[in-house]
Amino acid sequence: MGTTIYTDGDADLRAVDGRRIAVLGYGNQGRAQALNLRDSGAGGERGTVIVGNRDDDYLSRAHEDGFPTSSLREAAAVGDVVLLLIPDEVQPAVFAEQVAPGLRAGDTLVVASGYNVAFGLLEVPDGVDVVMVAPRMIGAAVRSRFVQGAGFPCFVSVERDATGAARRTALAIARGIGGTRAGAIASSAREEAALDLFSEQAIWPAILSVLRTSYEVLHKAGFSDEAVLYEMYLSGEPAEVFTHVARDGLLGQLPLHSQTSQYGQLRALCGLDASDLAARFTSILHEDILSGAFAREWSAADAGQRLAQLRQRADAHPLSAAEQAVLRNQTRNQTRP
Repeated sequence: MGTTIYTDGDADLRAVDGRRIAVLGYGNQGRAQALNLRDSGAGGERGTVIVGNRDDDYLSRAHEDGFPTSSLREAAAVGDVVLLLIPDEVQPAVFAEQVAPGLRAGDTLVVASGYNVAFGLLEVPDGVDVVMVAPRMIGAAVRSRFVQGAGFPCFVSVERDATGAARRTALAIARGIGGTRAGAIASSAREEAALDLFSEQAIWPAILSVLRTSYEVLHKAGFSDEAVLYEMYLSGEPAEVFTHVARDGLLGQLPLHSQTSQYGQLRALCGLDASDLAARFTSILHEDILSGAFAREWSAADAGQRLAQLRQRADAHPLSAAEQAVLRNQTRNQTRP
């Protein structure tokens, strides 16, 4: 099933000419997007990019980078296009207290994550456009790829079009940060949030479980921790493989491996019964994510305490101790004269 993909030719920076762009939060994404927008000339001669942040090192860095700076509350009140780039978990409370009071009819709220919009955790004032411009890239790469003249994947959507110009604004912001250079994919806050959470709660836990179980089996068979961990991932080979997967596809990169490797991988893949995994993934998607159950759990007052307990539980696995020991030896060997 195809979808619309927007490129530079579909996006006009003049859509935000004369509008003050407020970037709320100057962390990894905030800094990258603010710098890219300024370098793109977003806002035109009469517009400007301002940064709002709490009074900390990030605010100082924004000032050093040459941006007009203020508190979150002041920047939200001044901005006509407001990019909400603070962490998801603090957005609802901060938005209600410091951002929403400054928004006016005709303003545009831009989110880089669909999470809080999809699960109804932000009460946006009437008359305010709500759009999503969500880079599928870490902040450092959003900046470095822009500087290099390259693009990066990006999701865009219109969640509320009060002015009739929400899509033009969203595409202008996407172009300003470099998101339409490689193509911005039409999506929705619900889709972006669900896919993001699915990756975090289904795909990556499965991968981590495979590695931990593999370590248990191989360690029990008598193989050394150093050999096992370097073979599995410490060599960096999996990162290289995934780089080629991104370029050539899952099976398209197979010819880069030996024929022995190809035969072994395909033989095991074709013989694998993934029905249990499919059932588990289906349950995670519908019962945990789309139902809102996870969002309600993560919004609970004791969520931070639960996270700390889960970290402690995960660290208790034997792989963690083995990994730390191998990495310490690696560091000593690298620093030895």
